[in-house]
Formats: sequence, C-alpha cells, structure tokens
Amino acid sequence: MQIGRLGGIRIELNPFFLLLMLLLGVMGYLPHGTILFGTVLIHELAHTIVAFAYGMPLSAIELLPFGGVARSEGFQNPDPLAEAMIALAGPITNGFLSLLALAVGSSGVSPSFWCDYVIKANCIMGLFNLVPALPLDGGRILRGYLAVRMGYRRATVRAAHIGKVLAVCMGLAGGVGLYYGYSSVSLVGLGFFLFIAAGREEKMAGYVFMRYLTRKKQEMEEMGVLPAEQLVAYGDVPVGDIVRYFVPKRYHIILVMDETGDIAGFTTEMEVVKSFFELGIDTPLHALVRYRYHAG
Repeated sequence: MQIGRLGGIRIELNPFFLLLMLLLGVMGYLPHGTILFGTVLIHELAHTIVAFAYGMPLSAIELLPFGGVARSEGFQNPDPLAEAMIALAGPITNGFLSLLALAVGSSGVSPSFWCDYVIKANCIMGLFNLVPALPLDGGRILRGYLAVRMGYRRATVRAAHIGKVLAVCMGLAGGVGLYYGYSSVSLVGLGFFLFIAAGREEKMAGYVFMRYLTRKKQEMEEMGVLPAEQLVAYGDVPVGDIVRYFVPKRYHIILVMDETGDIAGFTTEMEVVKSFFELGIDTPLHALVRYRYHAG
C-alpha cells in the first residue's frame, strides 16, 4: 500500500508491516511503532542513497517488519560489489543511529527510556539484517560474493534457500517457545514472513537473470574491456544450462568437447545468448560450433 512519496521515491507499506503497526497501536505502543517506522524508513533510505551513488536509481521503498526492500522499475545490472555496498548501508546506518541515541541519552536531552528503545531497535534490526540469508541484507552480500563464482541465478537460489531454512528454524523455535511460554507469536510470524519473502526472491531470480542476459552486449559496449572467463562443456549441453554459469563483469569463452573428450571448437558468450533467445534454450552447443565453422 503506497502512503506517499519522498524525493520521487514511492513509500509503500507491506501488509505485514501495517499489521505490526496496528497491533502496536491497539496495545498502546504507538510511540514505539512510530520509532520503528522511522528506523525502517531511514534504513531503506540509506540503501537508496548509496544506490544513487552507484548510478542505480531506485523508484520505491517497501517497508517490511524486519527492514524493507528498495526496488527499481528498470533493470539494474547486478554488480556484486555494488550490491554488497548498497546492502551494507542499511546495517551501518542502524549502527550510527544507535551511537547517536547513546550520545543523546548520555547528554540528558531526551528521556533515557526512549533512547534505550532506539538503541535496542536499531541494534536488533542492524544485526538481524546481517544474517547471510535472502531477503536480508546479509543475504544480498552473500549473493554478491557467490555470484562471481557460480553466477547470479545460482547464487540467488543458494542465498534464498538459506533464508528459507532460517525462516523454518525461527518458526519452530518460536512455536516451541510459545508452547512453553518463553516467547510470543511474533517470532513465528516473522519466520513465516521471511519464508514467503525468500521464496519471492527465488522466483524473481530467473526474471532478473533473463533481463541481465539481454543486457550483456550493452555491458560489453559500456565497459570496453572485460576479463575473459573460460568454460568447458560437451557439445550436447543445451545453452540453457550454460548461461547459468555466466558471472557478472566477465566475458565467457566456451570450449566445446566432442564425445572423445577432445576440444572440437569454441563459441562465445554473445553467440550463446543470441541462440538462447532466438533458437531456444534447448539448442546444443555443437550447433553453435558448426555455425561458426560454416560462417568462416
């Protein structure tokens, strides 16, 4: 649900965040909810500012119970370093806000109770978001680290799976704690929401990667020079399997082997991407090699 705009960026409330705010209001904790709202918003604005610095303008911020998600209507090239720095901006800002609240509380300008709550809220949000599991900020950092080794799509799936495992563990721990009276239902709800959000990240991975493939030629033209990455595969391997191994900021040369294990020829990333969209994902690599020889 959109609640307004800030500097041209849409501010949206996730239904779960809205439910959390309503519950806090009903229970008489509206001031706490207001502080929580401001903390999450500042956390996401930090992501947005750093994204702008990297030339990746964002169009919307969706506030979630554990933080939020900053989105763009257009395609953003998943540069691993940029993604990691953008993700770190949120927890770092939470740390800064905690130190600021500590300084204000020590000076006596504001009641220590509220300063303590601001410190607690920011510490929990910042540390929790550093857990290496999507959709948390730590998961985005992990995806950036894995993307240069296994490709963007597979890295996303791996980080999302970790997020689902974390969500299940939180739900089970919350259920046990609720049964024995050690915790509230909030941990169960947070685990449920994390599971849904991790699944959404996993589903979006294929869509984002397809858009990434369509931009590979433009990436080469913009960069001018890219480091080469070699892959080796049998000729009957479909191009749909090969593109999963493409990593950001690399230009791939695919050496194609025949049934005896000898190198029969090679093809390039651009030819694989072109056949992926024009000939279909099941096109075997040896078709591209024959095409190169015939064309020569």
